[in-house]
Amino acid sequence: MRTGPRAALIAGLLGTLLLTSLAALPGTAAARDSSGTAYPLILDVDLTPNPSCSRTVHARVQVYHPAGARAGAEVEWRVRTGGGGRLAGGTVVMARSVAVAEFSIPAEEVPSDAALTVDARVLPTAAGGAPGDFGKPWRDRIGRGCDPVRVASVGDSVVWGQGLDHDQKFPYLTGELLGRETGRGHQHVDYAISGAVLDAPDLPPGNEDAACLERTEKQDPDGDGEMEFGEVTQQMPDVFCQLERAGAQARSGGYGLDLVILNGCINDMDPFFGIGAGVTPGSESVPRAVGRECEGVGAAPENPAKDVPYFSGAKVGYGGRGIREAIEKAHSLPGHPKVIVADFYYALSRKSSPLPATWCAAPGLRGAQRATCKGALGKAEERYEQFTQLAGEAYRAAAEAANRASPDGPYAVAADGLFTLDSAFHAPQSTVWGNPLTDAQYPLRKFACPELSKTPVQCLTASVGHPDVRGARQYADSFLLNPRVRDWFGLPSHGHRVSFTVTGDSQPVGSVVRFAVDRHDGETGAGHRYDWYFGDGTHLRTDRPTTTHVYDRQGPYLPRLVVTDSGGQRTLAEAPSPVSVTG
Repeated sequence: MRTGPRAALIAGLLGTLLLTSLAALPGTAAARDSSGTAYPLILDVDLTPNPSCSRTVHARVQVYHPAGARAGAEVEWRVRTGGGGRLAGGTVVMARSVAVAEFSIPAEEVPSDAALTVDARVLPTAAGGAPGDFGKPWRDRIGRGCDPVRVASVGDSVVWGQGLDHDQKFPYLTGELLGRETGRGHQHVDYAISGAVLDAPDLPPGNEDAACLERTEKQDPDGDGEMEFGEVTQQMPDVFCQLERAGAQARSGGYGLDLVILNGCINDMDPFFGIGAGVTPGSESVPRAVGRECEGVGAAPENPAKDVPYFSGAKVGYGGRGIREAIEKAHSLPGHPKVIVADFYYALSRKSSPLPATWCAAPGLRGAQRATCKGALGKAEERYEQFTQLAGEAYRAAAEAANRASPDGPYAVAADGLFTLDSAFHAPQSTVWGNPLTDAQYPLRKFACPELSKTPVQCLTASVGHPDVRGARQYADSFLLNPRVRDWFGLPSHGHRVSFTVTGDSQPVGSVVRFAVDRHDGETGAGHRYDWYFGDGTHLRTDRPTTTHVYDRQGPYLPRLVVTDSGGQRTLAEAPSPVSVTG
């Protein structure tokens, strides 16, 4: 096995952090002001409506400060535009860990388009004392618009954007890009939560999704269905419950949705001890588990993982409905929105540093399970690559099946972030969090996980392996290249369309597969760049419209090509069907 600083860092993070007590974890200056006092965090800012056409904007600010609640602290909050102008402000007394303040912006004072920052600080308890520093800001935009692109996001920690600020998450960025290119502005509502399963068949009983509306979640203190404490690991609400809440909120607000971005099924398989190690019952075979959890096929009558003695989504997410049903439910929401299913990136790959044996020393793993886990560590990267590829194919097939059955035309696409094996955890060009103490949301998790999570240590370190700021931006930029997405929103195709053929699209492992551009409307000639993504996590850049590739493992692989013209405009094309590679 490889050794060195990176492997040691992984051991430190995934071993020490997951196994030591929460009290032993180091603090971070990001959660405290210059005097060492924990500062208040802005948990959420709701702007209704946003963008505003001709109505007053009503806003609600949620301030989170558990230390202040114990002391009955008075907190000052403020709302400023990007230029430093003050739009609103006030004070709240922290009677509980979350305090709510409201303000309004008259229609005539709503900016045409402005960045907002909202932050807060603790006021002195005695006359003559100095107030604390203003803490970490919440960032958003406010502007005018009568027909914003409305985007709802549902799913697990990937769609939630674990570790990212509100305005850094890829569903928000996707809406922002669409709003900018259409000139409509955008509104994003987020129902995702870290740890969510795709479907928990018995929660609520009988899959009566409407019963979800009667549930209350600690992670949703204002009851609007958006998980303000979405950083906290929690299997519920599952994706179908999230969709139910999104529909209820849209009907209550009298608006339709334009786009739903969703994912699901990784937590149903257990990403730690299921996909990575095959310890969780039902996860021994990755292909069978993907078929069961992502496609909804092949579940046994009784959940074999219901009593595992460690945190696992497989306890509640085993079996149930697949991703196609989620796609169809999303399209049934008010407005009959289009649906982007966000393909998984490579959390681990053969380009990652090897996992340390301390991964298998987690509380709850019994002796035999620990031995199985240690024996599987050498295959964890291979299993994660296999999951990413098979889940992507399950998503693609589900989206196309939903499109074929649709009476109103194609509305779904499995969109890829164009991640490679090199993008994985501690790989050469990693675009995922590697240190859970440095991401933007660690200050929130530091206080919220002990308060709200049944597994606080895991909750605290949950950002590891999730897309970082660059990774989230790559997701959004790649989604906006997708030809189907561009067609849905009437966006120009940069003056040309591209397609390519695959020669030998059903071949044994080790065969040479040939790729060639067969259509390129628009400018041709020198200066073009061709980025080939072969579907197996590998990427090749050429200056010619042809190439070859050898697949070294079995699978269906969907190749993609991005052509960049001499002016820097990029166009995405996908192969008509996956390449079948047999053993």
